[in-house]
Amino acid sequence: MAIYPATLPPPLVSGYQLSPADQTVRSDMEVGMARVRRRTSARDDQVGISLKLSDAQMAIFRAWFEGTGTDDANGGTAWISQLPLALGTGGLTTPDCRFVGPYTATPISGTLNWAVTAKLEVR
Repeated sequence: MAIYPATLPPPLVSGYQLSPADQTVRSDMEVGMARVRRRTSARDDQVGISLKLSDAQMAIFRAWFEGTGTDDANGGTAWISQLPLALGTGGLTTPDCRFVGPYTATPISGTLNWAVTAKLEVR
């Protein structure tokens, strides 16, 4: 399991999004109300995060994201621990999570800082 580098900052509060997965199945009927039932009781939340990184921190993040070592994210496919996230359970927790697709990094105008956004799935 990958370990989020301690040298990188936690996600920013601004831009943070928690999206619980739809756990229902809806069947429309020819006549009358639709039938709705629960598909699963498993929690499959997705979290949108934002990071503000210096240029040096961006280099660490990129090496960690693409790395294939046991502590690296393996291109976003590895489950990650030690990344503090707010899941509405009373403060920050460090659940197992992994990337849903690639991250996006945008240089912040007039600085050597980066605004990084990514979507994670949490188990």
